[in-house]
Amino acid sequence: MLSPLEEIKNKLDVVEIIGQYLKLEKAGANYKALCPFHKEKTPSFFVSPSRQIWHCFGCNCGGDIFTFVMKIENIEFKEALEMLAKKAGVKLIPESPQLRSQKQKLLDINKEAAIFFENNLWQNKEVLEYLHERGLKDETIKEFHLGWALDDWRGLSNFLIQKGFKPQEIIASGLAISKIEPAEINSKTQNIRLDSARQVEYRIQNTDIYDRFRARIMFPIDDISQQVVGFTGRIFQGKNPLKTIKDIERIGKYVNSPQTLIFDKGTILYGLSKAKPYLHSQGETLLVEGQMDFLAVWQSGIKNVVATSGTALTPYQLKILKRYSNTLTLGFDMDEAGEKAAERTIELALAKEFNIKILRLEKGKDLADYLLREGGKNQKESSLLMNKLLKQAEPIMDFYFERAQTMGDKNTIEGKKTIATYFLPKINRLNNALDKSFWINKLSRLLNISEGALEDELKKISKLSKKDLRGEAFDKDESLYQFPVSQFQPRIEGIAERIISFLIKSPLLKKNALEYEEYFPSDFQKIFQVIKNISTEKELNWENLKNLNMADELKQKINQLALKADYETELLEKFQVSVRDELEKELKELKREAIKKELTDIEKEIRLAEKENSKTLEELIKKFNQLSKQLLT
Repeated sequence: MLSPLEEIKNKLDVVEIIGQYLKLEKAGANYKALCPFHKEKTPSFFVSPSRQIWHCFGCNCGGDIFTFVMKIENIEFKEALEMLAKKAGVKLIPESPQLRSQKQKLLDINKEAAIFFENNLWQNKEVLEYLHERGLKDETIKEFHLGWALDDWRGLSNFLIQKGFKPQEIIASGLAISKIEPAEINSKTQNIRLDSARQVEYRIQNTDIYDRFRARIMFPIDDISQQVVGFTGRIFQGKNPLKTIKDIERIGKYVNSPQTLIFDKGTILYGLSKAKPYLHSQGETLLVEGQMDFLAVWQSGIKNVVATSGTALTPYQLKILKRYSNTLTLGFDMDEAGEKAAERTIELALAKEFNIKILRLEKGKDLADYLLREGGKNQKESSLLMNKLLKQAEPIMDFYFERAQTMGDKNTIEGKKTIATYFLPKINRLNNALDKSFWINKLSRLLNISEGALEDELKKISKLSKKDLRGEAFDKDESLYQFPVSQFQPRIEGIAERIISFLIKSPLLKKNALEYEEYFPSDFQKIFQVIKNISTEKELNWENLKNLNMADELKQKINQLALKADYETELLEKFQVSVRDELEKELKELKREAIKKELTDIEKEIRLAEKENSKTLEELIKKFNQLSKQLLT
């Protein structure tokens, strides 16, 4: 249930938007540029793809895609919203309370259905035995709330009706199918006498709707907020013939929920809600096909994994993944269909500038079977197998080159043309001239064709390719507008901000700061408390914060400081300075500034006490002298 604002942010990437105005350079996990809002010679303008924010550490401006467009285009929020909505293909239609209510009803139905399916599973020994035979542990089955749809025409529908949901609502959720058209249901229930209407309603409840998922192992699909928005069902036939499904081949092994108000299979990736923190921390995403492959990999201990649900990967899904990592390893079945699916995904991923690798399995081997059956229930063995596969993952150009050799006979002119026609566009997509030269040379030796001839063909392909949208007409001198610094911090706040940014990047260093806690300004003490209370050895990132019960303003401030941490770390590395040493130095400075501020306040009180001949004068002078001594230590 995304708002238009959230949908726009999901569909547009901050790097792509800002990259249309500025020439961005890679800086670790971020990008940097000369700030367009003040004159500078050294880049201090940073963009974070994982946090989807930007910040200039020179003029202290920052925000998200909306604030950037407002500032660079000198427009109001409404105009920026309309401009970005158009880019994202999002219609700005105000969501009515009625629509919000309908969406919530569907979420409630899916939640109850997931509970129903899960309870059924633990009462069906045959299905559980099958899952155990496939290698799944009870912990994994429970963690992902796998379930069982009864071999019954209306098992779920009757359960949901008893829970108070209407047949029309169950149909709208995609969990039931109607034999009567929706318009006919409405006319029958609205245009006849009460008694007749009850009869029609009874008929709809008991004979004219039936469950979409029957005799299937159920995989609930969560959205990014871990709400169940849909299901995938895998057919399971035990010892006895199925009662409600006669032709399994015609019906299909897997069935997904249809598109509903809350479910669009082209925008959701299975497992993303749980995997997202691992994608960011590992800097790499393993993409597999189907729920069983995902569960096998997850159970092996590899957590930076997501799965497609029987559909081709979409550009929207890739945009979401790009926010977490730039490297994509494809773990598709390497039969003919799998290789074609992999190539379609690769084309899209290369367009999004992912680094692509291919996980190689023997032809016909299934990743889930390979891990769960060969590794069995021994997680250590499965983990070793999975890590071995990941280490052997093949870079994308090696995959293409090997595939190119199957396209034609390299000893005939027609075969040479076919191979070159397939492989040259792949070379053209490479950004690095040395990489292009390497693969031209390798193709030249394979086909026994001169590099010059191949380069001529490559130039023709380059002319036909689309122009890069990123700032080709950008004149950086014209864009150096003279904006004043947006705000000036007191020195103590600047020091506190720097310290907090170090602690966000390296939470283990918080022990060094504990004795200085009292010297932080009040706003920064709140953030320090968050860092103290989060038990993590890894960087405090946006995903950690989303689930914490705190004000959004505080979350955004921490998010901004996390980007500052990246900026500060880069500078320290450049000058070969230890973060720990720098932190110690800044903590001492924080204490000095806090004491100086307190001395200034006491000095004012002393002057006032002298005028009023107050009895507190002697005590104030004593306190002033004690603090002054601390400055000297």
